[in-house]
Amino acid sequence: MAKIRNVKNKIFTSFALIIAVLILVIAILINIVVAKLDFNIDVSVQKLFSLSETSQEYLDELDEQGVCVDMYLLMDMDELADDSSTRSLYRALVEYDEHDCINLIDFDPDENEEIMEKINPDNIYSLGIGDIMLICGDSKRHISGNGMYTTNEQYDDSGEIIESEEFFTGENIITSGLKAVVDGYLPAVYFLTGHGEKEMDSSYVSLSALMKSKNYQAASLNLSDVEEVPEDAEIIIIAAPTADITEQEMDKLSAYLDRGGNISVMLSPNGGEFDYENLQKLLDPFCLSIDYDYIRETDSSYHVSGEDTTILCTIVEQEETSDLYADINSLIDSGFYTYMPQSRSFYVDSNNKNIQSVEAGVLLNSSATAVGEPYGGTYDSDPMEGSELALAVYSEDKSRNNAKAVLFGNAEFIDDTHIEDVSYMSSYYVYLSTITWMANQNLDMGIGDKSAAADYLSLTEDTAYMLIFFFIALPVVIISIGMGIWLKRRHS
Repeated sequence: MAKIRNVKNKIFTSFALIIAVLILVIAILINIVVAKLDFNIDVSVQKLFSLSETSQEYLDELDEQGVCVDMYLLMDMDELADDSSTRSLYRALVEYDEHDCINLIDFDPDENEEIMEKINPDNIYSLGIGDIMLICGDSKRHISGNGMYTTNEQYDDSGEIIESEEFFTGENIITSGLKAVVDGYLPAVYFLTGHGEKEMDSSYVSLSALMKSKNYQAASLNLSDVEEVPEDAEIIIIAAPTADITEQEMDKLSAYLDRGGNISVMLSPNGGEFDYENLQKLLDPFCLSIDYDYIRETDSSYHVSGEDTTILCTIVEQEETSDLYADINSLIDSGFYTYMPQSRSFYVDSNNKNIQSVEAGVLLNSSATAVGEPYGGTYDSDPMEGSELALAVYSEDKSRNNAKAVLFGNAEFIDDTHIEDVSYMSSYYVYLSTITWMANQNLDMGIGDKSAAADYLSLTEDTAYMLIFFFIALPVVIISIGMGIWLKRRHS
């Protein structure tokens, strides 16, 4: 009888072991298959690793229409997948690629010159590692890899960071870019006329051609001929006006800025005995003010030989939180000398009542040995000296749909005569960075930023002990009892 019982125990034990091995093998096979299929479940609160409903619906629509967009990623996908800081971008790109309308091509730009030549034949775009190029037919869109994540930081009174949170913004940028390239959307850059400005067709042929190659359409605009600023206006450029805008034109431009418009003003010194009264009213909400002077450098080591008004200036470093940070600071790192021809100065009015609503700063500074000589205007003033003078400033008004304004103290450094001059190359790139900063405001699918911060579960001490009991202590007790019963039966 005991012998039969032992045989039964052995059969039962062998059967249990076989079942256990089968379960283990099946679990391993399931994990291998899931890994191969790259199957994931997004359990993050904000669905950080999943495309939003807005993107999915738009991609489904493109699938139905039979549209195809080539999406070139200038790096290997494996590099994104292996880096935890870019995992959300990797997962987004994987989901984009699952749609028939997207043809994702990842490659190393240093090893694939043929692809680089195909997507950027004229070297129009400044492409870098991690950038994305979207191509649909003849339409192209460049997306910088630097803009995929943003960081919000809070500071204490001493300037120390007390809180920092990273957000993934890439989905809104990529989906908006897809819509732009599919629709063939070309933001319009208008050169204002009617006030003695330097005109696009005679002075900025090279600049307007460059803008067209970068998917901006350039045109002239006389506000006296229209009831309002055109809806497709992305940026209004005012280049070296020799007269003030009218009150009616100021109202039209103000209404445009209320919609989140952008103005770029290049205000060369002209010596005219008048004030830009209406133009200044337009700039007041941005806390930017015009000086009536021209800058002369007193230190010969800071100006071109024999030309004390063609001065060496400094590109001002921007805060990491600024949208201008990547472009401007990369120019600083390049180490190029930066010159500006005869320029006027400006200043950020910190006493303006709107100062809390704007993000304003300086882009180009003179040296402290430069002097602002009074020139033009209707009031007497003394020379400004003893401190750095601002030659280019910017401002973004958060209270007006993020309207933006940029002021440069000279309009000649990027005209057709000077645009090829290597002395002004850095200043030219600073100007182009402001165009990029202001453009693409209409390319927004309204997909919110997703916090990349880790989610934490807060537990009370009693709850923690209870979980430890159920998930650790209790299983150990059950296993111990089971082992005891098994050993007792085995030796019985």
